[in-house]
Amino acid sequence: MRRGLNIASSSAKAVDDMPHVHPSAETQFDAALQTLRDNHHRVTEPRKAMLRILTREHGPFTAEEVHRRMEKGSCDLVTVYRSLTAMEEINVVRRCDFGDGSYRYEINTGEHHHHHIICRACHGVQTLDLCVADGLERIARQMGYAKVTHMLEIFGVCPKCQSTQEVA
Repeated sequence: MRRGLNIASSSAKAVDDMPHVHPSAETQFDAALQTLRDNHHRVTEPRKAMLRILTREHGPFTAEEVHRRMEKGSCDLVTVYRSLTAMEEINVVRRCDFGDGSYRYEINTGEHHHHHIICRACHGVQTLDLCVADGLERIARQMGYAKVTHMLEIFGVCPKCQSTQEVA
């Protein structure tokens, strides 16, 4: 279960807490292909298919989920793993670790990032299209740090699972 959650409608927002504007799927796809070319990676049909999935459908997806979404016989699962790893190394995709033993991948939108809330019961993922940590990154840069990034994933039990647990 993947749903977007835009919590930007809360009334008390700082300027830094505003939601990020994401580029279109086509823009992301074209930029990803260009990054592959710029880094001397081959632009193969399987890689294009993976990038179409990652730019048109919001993940994050495991390698197995990406493979299942691809046209049957277009490539094997090992190719998906290798391609995702290669694309992660050049920052085309971002790897997410939700602590369940499976890495998930999504298109790297660069500065237009987001975070996730993951249900501990059903493992559903919702997007939090808001970042409250940008101010902390700015402080780290002011302290002299370079190449500052952050990752933030929030875990809880979704309302549906809460009502199921109450019934059980």
